[in-house]
Amino acid sequence: MPTYAYKVRDSKGELVTGTLEAVNENSAVARLDRLGYSIIEVRGQKAAGYGADGILERFKHVDRRDVILFTRQLATLLRTGTSISVGLTTVCAQTTNKKFKAVLEDVTRSVHGGTSFSGALSRHPAVFSELFISMVEVGEAGGILDTVLDRLAALGIQELEMQSRIKSALVYPIVLVAVAFIVVNFLIVGVLPKFVGVFRASGAELPLPTQIVLGLSWIVRRLWLPALIAAGLAFVWFRDFIGKEAGRFKFHSWCLKIPIFGELYKKIQISRFARAASALISSGIPLLQALSVVEKTVTNAVIRRAIENIRVAIAEGKPLVDQFQVSGMFSPMVVQMISTGEKSGKLDQMLQDVASFYDPEIEYTLKNLTALLEPFMLLVMGAMVAFIALSVLLPIFNLIKVFRG
Repeated sequence: MPTYAYKVRDSKGELVTGTLEAVNENSAVARLDRLGYSIIEVRGQKAAGYGADGILERFKHVDRRDVILFTRQLATLLRTGTSISVGLTTVCAQTTNKKFKAVLEDVTRSVHGGTSFSGALSRHPAVFSELFISMVEVGEAGGILDTVLDRLAALGIQELEMQSRIKSALVYPIVLVAVAFIVVNFLIVGVLPKFVGVFRASGAELPLPTQIVLGLSWIVRRLWLPALIAAGLAFVWFRDFIGKEAGRFKFHSWCLKIPIFGELYKKIQISRFARAASALISSGIPLLQALSVVEKTVTNAVIRRAIENIRVAIAEGKPLVDQFQVSGMFSPMVVQMISTGEKSGKLDQMLQDVASFYDPEIEYTLKNLTALLEPFMLLVMGAMVAFIALSVLLPIFNLIKVFRG
């Protein structure tokens, strides 16, 4: 996503500058506004240069593992009675990621200067999410910052484990696709053209498979540059399309309707929503505020709008369970669990149970999907290679017949 540099003032009137990633400038402004800043300037940041320093800068980032490690270390220090200032200084000194270290140094300076910990974190929205900042704010107010940080670390670990399982399941299919692409292109561009002169010189009629593959070979060799330009233009158009709210909503709606993948995608989003909402509510954040924060953790625009509609309806006094049911995004079992949690006063626990229920469901779906994809892709790959091999061998057999005749 594009990076935007901002210049704002916080609630105390202090000047705050920094950068954040957002879909577009309006999204960046809205995010800063939600954090309570008075916006002075927001502008797109130029991409890093192409020199050695610029290229290295492009690859620098703050990994989520660094944030989780920082959170756990700080929680441990606070639990032993260490002050927040000393804790931040200690953890900062142990941080090896230079970019994250610079962020922590700024947070430490702000806290030493009298700014609250949550206020100091909010100066870096590209590193610390609204969920993180909101929970820290509650922890500070309630005197349970160490407990809240432990919850945030656990939440981060669960998210990373989920992402790891998804990536692991997709590695093999992606490798197969890459290998198939390389093999087919090598045969079409590197092998087949060498036989063309021999085939044409023989005067023998070329079989249909050979004609098809020769046509593909000509297209790949002669039109690769226009195809590359067209792909680049398509990418720019697509990025602009999903950069607009209406386009992003249409695309995310389509994603939810893809057979098998759509259902898996929906389960992942709902699991993330339930886990984040549970963490917020269990930390003492009111339901409406929790829903407002959780909206930003859900990346699918369709589900995010459904949660927004639920929040607005609840604010108007409508029953919680009815709104989850009307949204159409949640299964009857999830709605029933939320209903039970609301009646028993254990909504946070029930939401955590929802996430816990979906985690093995997601893993099971991923395994089944991988089990189905692997043989199918191997079959397709084998068929493609066999077709190309046949297109080469058939003319050779014809040549043999011509020489014998």
